Amino acid sequence: MSFDKPGYLIGRGFVYTDYRPQFPRYYGYTVRHVRIRVRIDASNKSINGHVEYSINVTTERGYIEFDAAEMGVKSVRVDGTEARYEYDGKSLRVYVGSGDHVVSVEYEAKPRKGLYFVMPDEYYRDRVPMVWTQGESEDNHYWMPLPDYPNAKFTSEMEIIVPKTWIAVSNGVLVESKDLGNETLWHWKLDKPHSAYLIAFAAGEFEVIRDNCDGVPIENYVPRGMVDRARFTFHRLCDMIKFYSEYTGVKYPWPNYKHAAVSEFIYGGMENTTITIITDTTLHDEHAHCPGGKFPCPGMEDFTSDGLIAHELAHQWFGDYVTTKDWANIWLNEAFATYFEAMYTEHAKGRDEFIYELYQNLRSYLNEYGNRYARPIVTRLYRDPEETFDRHTYEKGSLVLHTLRNLLGDEAFRRGINLYLTRHAYGNADTEDLRKALEEASGQPLDWFFTQFVYSAGHPVIKYSWSYDPSIRMIRLSISQTQGEDSYPIYRLPLELEIGYSGGRTETFRFELNERDATLYIPASEKPQYVCLDPQFKVGVKAVNADKGVEEALAELGSGNLPCRLEAIDALARVGSARAVEGLSSALRNDKFWGVRAEAARALGRVGTDEALKVLINALIAEQHPRVRQVIVEALGNFRGKVEAAKALVEVLENTRESYYARYRAAQSLGKVGIAEYGKYLVKALDYPSHNYVITQGALQGLAELGSEDAVSTLLSYTELGKPTPVRVAAVQSLSKFVSDRRVYDRLRMLLKDPYFRVRFAAIAAVEGALDPRFLDVLDELSVRDLDGRVRRYARDVARRIRDQLQRGVEYARLREEIDRIREEQRRLMDRLDRLEFKG
Repeated sequence: MSFDKPGYLIGRGFVYTDYRPQFPRYYGYTVRHVRIRVRIDASNKSINGHVEYSINVTTERGYIEFDAAEMGVKSVRVDGTEARYEYDGKSLRVYVGSGDHVVSVEYEAKPRKGLYFVMPDEYYRDRVPMVWTQGESEDNHYWMPLPDYPNAKFTSEMEIIVPKTWIAVSNGVLVESKDLGNETLWHWKLDKPHSAYLIAFAAGEFEVIRDNCDGVPIENYVPRGMVDRARFTFHRLCDMIKFYSEYTGVKYPWPNYKHAAVSEFIYGGMENTTITIITDTTLHDEHAHCPGGKFPCPGMEDFTSDGLIAHELAHQWFGDYVTTKDWANIWLNEAFATYFEAMYTEHAKGRDEFIYELYQNLRSYLNEYGNRYARPIVTRLYRDPEETFDRHTYEKGSLVLHTLRNLLGDEAFRRGINLYLTRHAYGNADTEDLRKALEEASGQPLDWFFTQFVYSAGHPVIKYSWSYDPSIRMIRLSISQTQGEDSYPIYRLPLELEIGYSGGRTETFRFELNERDATLYIPASEKPQYVCLDPQFKVGVKAVNADKGVEEALAELGSGNLPCRLEAIDALARVGSARAVEGLSSALRNDKFWGVRAEAARALGRVGTDEALKVLINALIAEQHPRVRQVIVEALGNFRGKVEAAKALVEVLENTRESYYARYRAAQSLGKVGIAEYGKYLVKALDYPSHNYVITQGALQGLAELGSEDAVSTLLSYTELGKPTPVRVAAVQSLSKFVSDRRVYDRLRMLLKDPYFRVRFAAIAAVEGALDPRFLDVLDELSVRDLDGRVRRYARDVARRIRDQLQRGVEYARLREEIDRIREEQRRLMDRLDRLEFKG
């Protein structure tokens, strides 16, 4: 592989032939301030709106355009006078000359996206009524006319008129709430500019929890009846604000901070300026947080909202205070939020927790890279902006920032981040702006770094091995870069080795790898017990292959560095011998960090021997950490047909003191063990109460693994409207095993057009699991017409996979025909030879 094959500039499998480069939009005017008034008509799921813009028109073309989808435009005024306008259902053209103007639009809308009504209905009679918005990426223009692109920034105020019993919350500070008889007007105002997609509100029957963090007012709005769960969700929020302010050198830049927890949210959270909207599924009880214990339980937490809360809060700096200039550079928002989420973990919970979180980020990225596609982090080749919100942007981006931080040193990195934020405060930026700020702060040129990690696809794949020559007292290290053509050909990598000797002594060797293949000689007075590459995970974006024997891996389990111990566990799992099981058992019993114990349990499940099964069952007696227990019961699912595994799983499933999530995993695994008589325990578990109905979800997935006729009927019944959305999603995904059943096939075709986004997405996942070509017509329709960009992309990808499989089938059939033809020719030839020989 070399630089004359620049596939790394595009990647693999991401770009379709109809894609064209996407560039920032130019509207020909700037908005200084917007004032919006919306009246909510909950019974009709519609709004009446009036929006007023203070703008400066810079174009000389005589008109401007607002993005405005599916509205009824009643009137348009410019400077108080009726104006000429044209509207085609997508764009509102207003005829106006250059200069300063006030443009107002009166309209009505029944939005299909951007603004969502979650109301009690015939299927969900007990719902708490509410309305909420979701603007990112470009959906706010479905409920208000505006220049709907991140490079449009302005101050805003919003008046929301709602039913009397509702509360409405929006960006900025509350100016007033006014009694209008049967309605209430809530007036919010933000006097700092923010992007169009960050305008938001939530309204409904909320309860409010108020606090103050060093002068920053905090308000958390939760659905009626859920206020008792808020303290478990938001308990670290103030500490997060203090940490981000101190680390960046930029105090929290807004007048207050609010959360609104809403039902049926289509993301985990959304960082609208000062008003983060989050899913109410993150609200949880004490048992979810501290199974069998009392809150708080630091070091023993099971389900927490810390990651979500920290991620969305970080966006108030990275995404709201400084916003990406366009979607091609969205990693400037999302990678920073993902990395600062991990940095807060380090601050609050320690170094091992931080590294383990980054390790999980790497796994997530590598899964997308291996199973879907490779692309540069910054790419202009996409169709829908939502396509850029993937594991490359979030997790790979976070690992790039981590690598950069280690390259520059923490102090220079912090100076660079502070310069980036202050230089572009309340404005927009792109990747080059970040690079220049970091170069200025560190004094180092960084073009090479951004070229290979940000503007190129893929990642380094490093293979290494070593030997020791006692005659010259040298370690011979053979190291190579083996990445394919979808990755940068030859990376420049500053690396470290940990060399471990008997007695626990270690040395660190530093070097730079900038060749495809290299051999290094390292002085060593004795033969090492192990060698570990990148022991502190300083280069986060990489895959490593090391040819380690059992004894080396066992010695490496004694390293003080988490990445080395994780590398050792992976090596032992690949070997799978009795000696390897001993080592994994020791790690599961004795390692100080729960993440290592969890990985040891997962590895024992991969090994799958009778001895590994005994170790896992015994570990359930001693292990107390709920997350390790989750992985132990998950690992037990690998022991198909083993009654001992089934009995252990039933004990966990039926124990109400166990973590909800351990019981969820137990239900899944019980089905995977595959002993039909244990299905009765899964049927009982369908009704067990739990956070987010996770035990019910696990029971459905377990029943799907058993695959009985009754299981199919149960799964189908749980896909119906009226069941909680998380439960429907679990049931729908599980149908992939039964597509040959006509009932399942027909139901999936309906579910692919379900009104709930998560259910449609789950239905596509089920189709992907089956790869049944009978769904191609509906997948093709979804890839063009679905309202959600994520659904459009996923449907298109699955359709491509099905067609690739069909093509391989055709090629296979042609190959079989060719083989048969050749065999027939050989038979005829042999017949001819036989005849010739006979004649002879």
